[in-house]
Amino acid sequence: MLSEHDIIQKLQEIVDSPPCGVKGIGDDAAVIPLSETTSYVISKDLLIEDTHFRLHYGDPESLSHKVLHVNLSDIAAMGAEPQFALLGLSIPPYLNQTWVDRFLEGFVRESKKQSILLIGGDTTASPQGLFISVTLIGKAQNSHLKFRNGANPGDILCVAGSLGEAGAGLRALEKDIIGLESLKKKTLRPEALIHEGIWFGQRPDVTAMMDISDGLYIDLSRLCQASCVGATVDLNALHPSTILQEACQMMKLDSLEYMLIGGEDYALLVTISPDVHQSTSRDFTQAFGYPLIPIGKITKEREVILTQQGIPQPFAYTPFSHFREL
Repeated sequence: MLSEHDIIQKLQEIVDSPPCGVKGIGDDAAVIPLSETTSYVISKDLLIEDTHFRLHYGDPESLSHKVLHVNLSDIAAMGAEPQFALLGLSIPPYLNQTWVDRFLEGFVRESKKQSILLIGGDTTASPQGLFISVTLIGKAQNSHLKFRNGANPGDILCVAGSLGEAGAGLRALEKDIIGLESLKKKTLRPEALIHEGIWFGQRPDVTAMMDISDGLYIDLSRLCQASCVGATVDLNALHPSTILQEACQMMKLDSLEYMLIGGEDYALLVTISPDVHQSTSRDFTQAFGYPLIPIGKITKEREVILTQQGIPQPFAYTPFSHFREL
């Protein structure tokens, strides 16, 4: 079956190595040096109707919010500050001018809120389905850039943000379940942790970072592959939020499954040097008002192992895939 991993791997094989200072395929965003001290950080995402969203359970403003924050999360994961956006739209005939106007106004309004300037893009007709392409350009000091390949054995593995709620919200939307509005909002209007990402970028003790967009398990596996390390994840450290736990009980779902493989969390996965982990966690809570959750450790063995009371547990779930329908 076709997969995103196979496509990225193929591109890495056939594309020339980038020049010195340029970071290309394989991270949350590309990096292009601007000067000896700063770099541009560039991300791009493509969102397709009935693959990434459905029009009938979200308004135009929510969709414009989502497509912007999906890219903001990639910029945040690099420790950068977003500055500019480009927007591409391929519009099907069943969307009228009013819908398009609301989408555009929502996109510009949210961009202004995030101090981002829309500087261009493209529009065209689509024979069927809405296609949205967003490119974001950010900037960071080179010393603040974070990548996936910096994790070291012994580092503490932490998560900033919630896990599983967006996936459960999507399930509620797909099944037309009444209520659970806060979970549905996590799906329809995710909030990228841009300020947290900038904060982590300024901490030299944060050795690696990426956003959790395709689920904790698969994204952690990508970070480990990039860093040539492995990880152990303590399942007892994955505590579902009250709303997630209640929703999963109502819908008869496994909350642990959603925390491990639920897509579109847009939390941040970070690795921190063990000698300063406690002070970094304390400083984080003071800065943002919620805890940085330690969930495991980075290891030398190149595999991700789930444990419970120190005993390895089998991974029994099917990870999220962009090539699987909603």
